[in-house]
Amino acid sequence: MRNRLLFTVFLSFLVFSARAQFPSFYPTYKDVYKLESKEQKYPDELQSSIISFLKSIDKEFLDINVGTAPDMADILKSRNKGLDLEVQSLEIQIKTISVSRTPTLDEIKQVINLQTEILDKNEEIKTNDILIAYFESINSYFGKPEMPFRFFPIGNRYEGNFFYNNVSSSGISTLNSFVIQASENGGAANAEIVSGQIAAVRVSFSSVIQGGGKAIDSLEVNTKLFTGGGISNLRFEYPVFYYNRQNILFYSAFKPSFIADIPVFGSDIERESFSGYADLAGEFLVEVRTDGGEFSLFANFKGSHIRGTEAFYNTLKSPDSNAPLGQIDKPFWISQVYAGVSVSKRFRIAANIPIATTSQIQLPDKIQIGIQITPDKDK
Repeated sequence: MRNRLLFTVFLSFLVFSARAQFPSFYPTYKDVYKLESKEQKYPDELQSSIISFLKSIDKEFLDINVGTAPDMADILKSRNKGLDLEVQSLEIQIKTISVSRTPTLDEIKQVINLQTEILDKNEEIKTNDILIAYFESINSYFGKPEMPFRFFPIGNRYEGNFFYNNVSSSGISTLNSFVIQASENGGAANAEIVSGQIAAVRVSFSSVIQGGGKAIDSLEVNTKLFTGGGISNLRFEYPVFYYNRQNILFYSAFKPSFIADIPVFGSDIERESFSGYADLAGEFLVEVRTDGGEFSLFANFKGSHIRGTEAFYNTLKSPDSNAPLGQIDKPFWISQVYAGVSVSKRFRIAANIPIATTSQIQLPDKIQIGIQITPDKDK
């Protein structure tokens, strides 16, 4: 009965979207992007700008071709230059009225109308600036610009809005991620509880539950380093390199994390017994896929520099099987790779393979297999 219950719980976990510890980046290779005023699928500021823009051209939607997106940006830039000149002209008219004799009632009404017109034009300029950044980012992320522009592709929060909204995730998301990994010695469940965006950086909070270790001198803590962290994990992501074509993707990101094992929230923890560490990680994802994206092969390489508290170091196992715990007392490096297959953009199966580490800690000797099921979304 107990095994049946565990199996049922296991299956229920799999229905959640799963991104944590798998390559979290889901690339796009669309040729056309549709701007729509009905669906609330954009960040608030961008959504407002799109609605205003579509109203100004009297359309409910507009298809933007990737190749012509920069042309749309240039048109709006020219429009803004014209609006700036119009605003300057209106301001001159207001000054002319203001410096004259005491204005008449009609002149006061005229100034009010001119000021209202200036506000409307400035609002249109602001809207156009947001859309300019959006249209330029569409072309950028598809891969049209020259190679130097592939490095550090996100330069502002508008580009971040497009990148995380259309390419990866969408706005603030809660309880949207779950991954289960297993080997002969046990497994780990990694849940991404909440994620969002700060400027051009993606931020998420996740939790990892490890199972299978029989004692503290097992490889449980060492294994946690390769399966996602501890009970509380605060993660950041910033793209370093991005190159995307229909059949191949290269993506690299800086992903620092701060991990802590807190036994009970609200409990007192002695300073010297607090176990936590900083994971300064860099990742590089390579994906090869079919023309329609129905099937793909991917490999995600990760290298991390680990800096922890004394209590954290004391729980790690060294390569010497006879050595007691507490032999590690300084930062170290680890590396690993996730390699697997993706089918129909919904199912991913990957092997978590520890590659190498400094000589200070023992490398887990088992490969863990993870499974990911993503709800069917229009990507």
